[in-house]
Amino acid sequence: MFYTKMNKKTIKALVLVLIAILPITTSAQDYYDAAVQPEGNGMAENPYKVETLENLLWIAEQVNSGLDFAGFNFEQIKDIDFAATRNWDEGRGWASIGGVQIMNGQVVKLSFKGNYDGKNHKISNLYINRMTDFQGLFGYVYSGTVRNLIIENAQITGIENMGVLAGYAFEENIENCHVTKSVIKGSGIYLGGLLGYQSDGTTVNCSVEADISGYDYIGGITSWCIDGKIIGCWTTGSVKSIENTTDGRLGRVAGGIAGFLSNCTMSECMTTARVEGGNQIGGLAGTAVKSTIEKSFAAGQLIKGITYVGGFVGKNEETSISDCYARSEVEGDVSVGGFIGSLDYTGSNIVRCYSTGKVTAHDNVTAAGFVGNKSYTATIKDCYYDKEASVQEKAVGGFSHNDCDCKPMTTEQMKSQTTFEGWDFNKVWSIDKSKNDGYPILKSSPVTASIGTTIINEPDVRVSITGGQLNVASPRIPLARVETFALDGTKLFEIKCNNANAVTFSLPDDNHMVFVIRTILVNGNTATVKAMR
Repeated sequence: MFYTKMNKKTIKALVLVLIAILPITTSAQDYYDAAVQPEGNGMAENPYKVETLENLLWIAEQVNSGLDFAGFNFEQIKDIDFAATRNWDEGRGWASIGGVQIMNGQVVKLSFKGNYDGKNHKISNLYINRMTDFQGLFGYVYSGTVRNLIIENAQITGIENMGVLAGYAFEENIENCHVTKSVIKGSGIYLGGLLGYQSDGTTVNCSVEADISGYDYIGGITSWCIDGKIIGCWTTGSVKSIENTTDGRLGRVAGGIAGFLSNCTMSECMTTARVEGGNQIGGLAGTAVKSTIEKSFAAGQLIKGITYVGGFVGKNEETSISDCYARSEVEGDVSVGGFIGSLDYTGSNIVRCYSTGKVTAHDNVTAAGFVGNKSYTATIKDCYYDKEASVQEKAVGGFSHNDCDCKPMTTEQMKSQTTFEGWDFNKVWSIDKSKNDGYPILKSSPVTASIGTTIINEPDVRVSITGGQLNVASPRIPLARVETFALDGTKLFEIKCNNANAVTFSLPDDNHMVFVIRTILVNGNTATVKAMR
């Protein structure tokens, strides 16, 4: 076990540190008594086969004792219910796999470096109520991989570095992981729906449906992404910065996908999350610095803040954005824009983007339909905004209007392809009056209205693509048929399943990399997922 006996002097010296970070208040021996090693040896040809809560408890015990499982492989072979953990450790619940621990009187970070494949199974009812940091299913993932996992109905309460999948991730690879129907509450910073903090890693084809609240740096996928990539991810729910209980100051830096981006690449992401907070509040990202964002959109009901508030990005510094749009109502005091609140410095280049949301601000000087405030060196090219919907006559607020090619258009003009000169409507954009309220849509983004359901992973249906084969399984209720769509809503093909519980068929050999798969069950229920080739 990782706890050691300490003399009274040592205990007194560390008491404040222990209060802040110690994850388990009962003895480690008692907490891990039920742990059971899974079958297998962790090698690629015989991975550990995780099928019970006790198997995951064993993983936590090993990692929290100093074994990082680098090079070892795990496969989850059944759905696992965490409901029992609500009563663990005097109601504190699950103690994360890895994080900050006390070992031999020293504060150390313990990480998971293995490869965990959920095989599209789910973990339900994850419960954590610990006034500590590094909270999630995993506390700390370092150079590890987690893929094909669904976490449903998680409730996590703590301080900072909190995410449903992992509180902290470094050089990680996260693929096809989905959080649904979850709540994350923290009193500190770095709270994300999937990852609390992400550095030098990659997050691909992941989604979050959650309500997230904390102080500074809050995001639907992650609070902070530095030197990393976020590709093909989407979120819904709410992201909210709360007041500091000490001074009453409202928290800052919140976004539907990420709170803060630094030297990060983001592509083909979407969010319909409602975002609220103090300063640097954006539909997609609160603040973006020296990053690149493309082919993404934000369409939450409301983006509300105080200063630097934008329908897409709150504060943009040296970040290029291309082929994106924002469709949220935006409210704030100063530097408020339908697309970006504040656009600053050389390298902040906005190309082929549009916004449609109503913009309301207390300071009309730094408020506008597209960009609230702009520096002299930032540029805007081939952009548009709906002047009627935004109730704003000017595209760019503030005092710098050089290099501003953003045209105000009527709602009718915004729904006509001829308006968007220089835009690629063959490969990047499309326009259809029955989709997106008639405004242009991205071919790389899912359009929920075209298939009539929210695009999230449903627990009763498993979808995977392997070697050009699409695999669909519904263990509990037989399948009636499977429909496959392109991301722009175009129906590609349909398969009748004849009441089978699982079907496999070959995907067409074409240019589509990501598909929207709708399964219709024999009882009439439907489930829709996004799957990547």
